[in-house]
Amino acid sequence: MEFMSALGSQEDAYRPSLFELVAQEKLRDLLQPAVQYVTAVYAQRYPRLLIRLVNNHEEFYAILMFLIERHYLKEWGASFAENFYGLKRLSTGYLESKRSQLTLPVNNGQSPALTRKEINKSLLVLVGLPYIKCRMDLFYQQISGDVLGINEQEEKENDELADPTTPTRRKFKIRLIKLFRTIYPYINAIYYGSGLIYNILYMFNKTNYHSPWLHLIGLQIKRMSMADYRAYYDKVDASQLNSSTSSLLKNPLRLFSGIFSKFIEFLKVLLPMSIFFFKFLEWWYSSEFARGTGKYGEEDTENNITPPEKTKPDPRGIKLPSTPNTCPLCSSNPINNPTALPSGYVFCYTCAYRYVEDHNRCPVSWIKIDRGVEDLTKVYADGNL
Repeated sequence: MEFMSALGSQEDAYRPSLFELVAQEKLRDLLQPAVQYVTAVYAQRYPRLLIRLVNNHEEFYAILMFLIERHYLKEWGASFAENFYGLKRLSTGYLESKRSQLTLPVNNGQSPALTRKEINKSLLVLVGLPYIKCRMDLFYQQISGDVLGINEQEEKENDELADPTTPTRRKFKIRLIKLFRTIYPYINAIYYGSGLIYNILYMFNKTNYHSPWLHLIGLQIKRMSMADYRAYYDKVDASQLNSSTSSLLKNPLRLFSGIFSKFIEFLKVLLPMSIFFFKFLEWWYSSEFARGTGKYGEEDTENNITPPEKTKPDPRGIKLPSTPNTCPLCSSNPINNPTALPSGYVFCYTCAYRYVEDHNRCPVSWIKIDRGVEDLTKVYADGNL
């Protein structure tokens, strides 16, 4: 599998394949619905604490990913998803300088950390751009109206524009909305189309960037080397030796920073697990097992589904006969032309018709019948109550 994943990158052993890059992007795309699902589940238990997070999920997720991505960019020189797949970000200027020195492979050994400017650019692409895109998608859905039928939203806007009493500011806002509705599909197509073009060019080794945004900020994705891992863990060991318990207690900010870093690193395990359980539940609720259909579902459904509760007789109503298949009104056995009332009780048709016509209620349960004799239902079984 290692050789297959590196197919097409023989010239540079640290150049990741397109499959690895697409996989880390898919992992990043799955994080948001998984976090939203977990937040919604816990919001049902603690609504006072978490209901605002559910109602403002886009902002909450953007802040959460800002903290996570900032930590991984500073510590590993990569985003969370890139680090999960053993990738890192390197400056194009640094790589070109190494190539000019004829050093092969280009990034053999420990690579330099990202500068503050490169981290800020990466955060803008990793967090800011997806948030803006998500907000634009939601706004477009809001102003698009019913796509399958007549667009009532556009008709309402046209009526407001034609109305001379509509304020000028409102008309200007409507024109901006109509303009956005017209051009946003093209913006969306360019957004995804440019990514597809870069993927194809990267696959055929025509560019060093699999994304136009990485090209814009001047960063390339490479595989991490053993020197990178060794340097990171050496730094962690050195920080643990230098920081004693007493010194951490004297500096609460440093203690909090250490705990937060440990928690962020643990997310490397927690977030993929949440994605796994989210996809598992998504499959389960859409499978035949959850719907109770299929070869085994039919047997389980037949045995487990409980019948509806029987309507209890009212003390003011007539008593039920002790023998089955007997009309409670005339005591006829068997029931002649069995007819059911909305309460579920069965009578002779003539008995039920006369009683409902006179009293508009069930003689046993005392439940009112709004439509009178129109609610009588023919029973095609053999008069079972």
